[in-house]
Amino acid sequence: MLKSAYDNRQFKHIELDNGLRILLVQDPNCVKSACSVTFNVGHFNDDKDCHGISHLLEHMLFLGNDEFTQANGFNDFIATHGGSINALTGTEYSSYFYEIAAEYEQQALTHLYAMLSKPSFCETLIEKEINAINAEFLLKQKDDLRRLYQVHKETCNPAHPFSQFSVGNHQTFEPFSPFQLKQKLQRLFERFYQPQNACLCLVSQQQLSVSEESVRHQFSNWPSNNKLPDEPLPALYLEHNLGVQINILPLQKARRMILTFALPEQHSHYRSKPLNVLSHILGDEGEGGLLHFYKTKNWATNLSAGGGIEGSTFKDFNVNLQLTDDGIQYTDEVITALFSYIQLIKENGIETWRIEETANLNQLMWDFPDQAKAIDEASHYSQSMFEYPPQHLIAGDYILDKPAVDIVFQMLAFFCPENMRIKTINPFVKTTHKAKWYNTPYSVEPIEASRMASFLSGNWQSSFVLPKANQFLPPCKPVKSIAPEFVIPKQIISENGLDIWYGQDDKFQQPKGDCFLTFDCQAVNEGIHVTTAKRLWVALLNEKLNQKYYQANLAGMHFHLYPHQGGFSLQTNGFSANQLEFCTNLLTQIVVNKDFSSRFSQIKAKQYQGLCNALLNKPINRLFSKLSVLMQQQNHAPSEMAQVMLNLTPDDIGVTKEKLLSQFHLEGLMFGDWNAEEAYKVSADIKTFRMKHGTSAKIHRGVADIRHGRVISYPVECQHKDPAVVIYFQAPDASLKNVALTILAEQLIATPFFNQLRTEQQLGYLVGSGYIPYNQHPGIGFYIQSPHYPAEYLINAIHVFLQKIVENINQYSPVWDALKKGVMKQLMEKDTNLSMKSHRLWMAIGNQDRTFTYSSQMTKTILDIDFYELKAYLISLVSRQGFGEAILYSSEQHAPISFKTEVITDIQNFKSTSQYL
Repeated sequence: MLKSAYDNRQFKHIELDNGLRILLVQDPNCVKSACSVTFNVGHFNDDKDCHGISHLLEHMLFLGNDEFTQANGFNDFIATHGGSINALTGTEYSSYFYEIAAEYEQQALTHLYAMLSKPSFCETLIEKEINAINAEFLLKQKDDLRRLYQVHKETCNPAHPFSQFSVGNHQTFEPFSPFQLKQKLQRLFERFYQPQNACLCLVSQQQLSVSEESVRHQFSNWPSNNKLPDEPLPALYLEHNLGVQINILPLQKARRMILTFALPEQHSHYRSKPLNVLSHILGDEGEGGLLHFYKTKNWATNLSAGGGIEGSTFKDFNVNLQLTDDGIQYTDEVITALFSYIQLIKENGIETWRIEETANLNQLMWDFPDQAKAIDEASHYSQSMFEYPPQHLIAGDYILDKPAVDIVFQMLAFFCPENMRIKTINPFVKTTHKAKWYNTPYSVEPIEASRMASFLSGNWQSSFVLPKANQFLPPCKPVKSIAPEFVIPKQIISENGLDIWYGQDDKFQQPKGDCFLTFDCQAVNEGIHVTTAKRLWVALLNEKLNQKYYQANLAGMHFHLYPHQGGFSLQTNGFSANQLEFCTNLLTQIVVNKDFSSRFSQIKAKQYQGLCNALLNKPINRLFSKLSVLMQQQNHAPSEMAQVMLNLTPDDIGVTKEKLLSQFHLEGLMFGDWNAEEAYKVSADIKTFRMKHGTSAKIHRGVADIRHGRVISYPVECQHKDPAVVIYFQAPDASLKNVALTILAEQLIATPFFNQLRTEQQLGYLVGSGYIPYNQHPGIGFYIQSPHYPAEYLINAIHVFLQKIVENINQYSPVWDALKKGVMKQLMEKDTNLSMKSHRLWMAIGNQDRTFTYSSQMTKTILDIDFYELKAYLISLVSRQGFGEAILYSSEQHAPISFKTEVITDIQNFKSTSQYL
C-alpha cells in the first residue's frame, strides 16, 4: 500500500470471507480510537413512492437492536466514555462513525455490529423519528443552500434519482402506516446493509495484529444474505437541461452566478487529476487571472473553480462567482470573459511544468498534512475504499503519477456554451415557478443560439495572462535539531507593550510552524464606530494581501488577519521555510497600506451584506450570537454594526487605522521548526516595528455580571418562523473548582437532556446543551428550536427537566466515575497535529497560563471532586444561588413570556449599565 515516506502510521487492508473490506490503521498519534462503516447505498436507492426512507433508516439504526434494546443506547455508551458518534446519508453512500476512549474500543465494536446487523425498527419509535426528520426538514426551510439544491434537482433528468427529495418529511411518510414503513425499512436494510456492500476503517493505537483479531472476532459471522442489486443510472441531464439559464430568488442578499459544465465521472482519472489542473488555472487569483480581471471591471468580488456535485457516473464543474451590482448588469460579458480565458488556455496549451507543479503541491500536502482527527480519518477512508484500489487507498486523493495533457483537453472540450448551465441568484431575477418542498422561486429558459455564439466572440484574451510558476514552493530541507530548553515555549522578550514567546516542536517533526501576533488596541474602547471601521479596514487589507500572496497560500504558507474584541490578530502558518520573513513582511504591509479607495465600495457592500444576512441565520444561531453580544463588553450586534457600516468612508478607515496603531500592546508566539537564532532575529525585527508606535496595557475583555439580579430575558427577532430558546447559566466564579464543576455538570446532563427532550418528548430537531465560557468565566447553555411548540413551552420544559435532574440526581451516581474519567481524558488529550498544538499553546498564553499546566491542574481538580459536590452545584444552579440566568427566545408572534424576568429592551442600555467581571 503506497504511503508517504513521512507517514509514521501503519496500514493493513483485509477482506473477510463474507465480503467485508476492512482498513486497519495503527496511528501512534491518535488521541482516541475511531471507527467508520460506509455502505454503498444512499438516497439514490430510496423507494420511488417513499422519498427519504434511506434517511429514516439511518436514524432508526440508533434506536435499538436485538442485543441492545434501549433507544440511543450506543450514543449513550459513547458519550459516557469520552466519545462522539454521528452518521450521514448521502446520494450513493451512508456512513456511521464514532470515536471513543481507547480502552472501550472492543465494547464499541460490539455495539456497532449489533446496530448494523440486528436493528429492531420499533414501530412506536418510527413514528417519533418521523417527527424528528420533519423537524430537521423544517429547520432548513430558510437555508438558501438547501433551497438552491432543490432547484437543481428539479432542473435535471426527472428519471435520475438525484431529482428525488432526499430528506423526507411528514408528507412523504404519511401514506404509510408504521407497520408498512417497518417493512420498507427491513426490505431496504436486507438488500443493501450487507457485509459485501460495506467498508470498515478502524483507527487505533493498537498493534495491527490486535486490531485485526478484534474486527475478525466481531464481524466474521456477519451473514451475507443476498446478491446486491445492480441498477444502472440514467444520464443526470437530458439535452434540454443543458444550454439553459436558471434564475433563482434567494432569501439572503446574495448576488451570485454559478456556471456549471456537465462532465463525465472522474474517478477513473484519479492518477492524472485533470480537473485539479484546470481548477488551478481557472481559479488563480493573481494578476492577469480571471478574478483580477473581474475585480478591475467591478463585476465580481470572488471566484472559485472546480466544485460541484459528483457521483459514480457524473461530475459538475462549477465556476462560482460573487457578483457586484455592476456584475449583475453585465452577466453576459462576465461569461464571455470566461470563454476568452478558456480559449487562451487552448491556444497556449498546458505546459508540462503546470502539471508538475500541481503534482508537487499535492505531494507537499500529502507528505506534510495537518493530520485529521481519528474519527475524520476513519470516515474518509471508509468511503475511499469504494473509490480507490487497495494499493492507492492512502495516496488516492493526492497521487498524480500519470500526467496526461490530452485528458485535460478532453475535459476542457466540455467547457462550451451548449454544455453549460447558468444559475443567476440575486434579488432582481424574474421567476415563474416555485420549487417543491422549499418554495424557492425560480425560472428556466433556454439560451438562444445567438447568445451562445456571442459568448465565444469575446476579444479579451489580451487582458489575461496564465499563472506564472509558483515562487513560494518551499525547499526540501531536514527538520531542525531540537533545543530541549525550548520544547515548552519560553518568553524571549518581555517589556512595556511587547511580549514574545518562542518554542520548538519535538513531536510531529514537520518542516512547519505557526506564528501568532495579537494587537490589543486602546481605541476599541471607543465603541461601535471604531469596532465596525476596524472590521472594514481588516477586510480591505485582506483584499490586497490575498491577491499579493495568493501563490504563497497555494504553496502551503498561509496567513490569517482578523478582528477580535481587543483589536486584531495576524497569524501565519504552514511551511517554516521563509515564513518568519513572510510574517514580518505582512507586518510592514499593515502599516504601509494607506490608500483604501481601491474597491472600497465593493468590499464595504460585501461586509454590509454579511452583517445584514446575520438576521437570516437560523434562530438558534441568532440567539447565541445575541447572547455573546449581551455578555461580552466589546461585542456589538450585527444589525447595529450594519448601520454604522453604511456611512463609513475611506477617510474613516484611515483615521481608524491610525487610532488602532497609535497605542497597542503586542503579544506573539513562534512555535515550530525554527531554531533560537531565527527566533531571536525576527523578534528583534518585531521589536523595531513595535518601537515606532505608542504602547498601552492589554484590553480587559469584560463579561457582564448577571449573578445578583433577577433572571434576564431578551426577545430576539428572527426571519425563521420556528420558536427557539437558549437558557444560559453563569457560574458563581471562575475558580478552577467552579470551572471543573460546570464542565462535569454539563457532561452529566447532556445525554439525558437530548434523550428526554429530543427523542422522547420530540420538542424539535435542534436540542442540546454546551459548556459556554465567556472570556474564561464558566457557564452552561441549553437550547431548543421547535417547529411545534411556543417559546414559553420550551422554556418551561428546560426548567422542568433541570428540576427533575436534581430530584433524581442519585440515579446518575453509577456513571459518575466513568464520566469523570472521560472528561479527564479529554482534558489530557494529545494534540492531533502541529497546528492544533500551536493553537493550544497560544490559547494558554492568552489565558495567562504561562506554565502551560492548566490542563493538568484541572485534571487534578476534577479527580478530587466527589458526586455530592456536583449534586450541591446542580441544586444551587436550579435554585439560582450564586448563579446568573439569561433567557433568549424567538417566536413568530414575538409574544412576551409570562415568567418573571427583567426584560432587556435596549442592548446598548443594558451594556452601559452592567457591571463587568
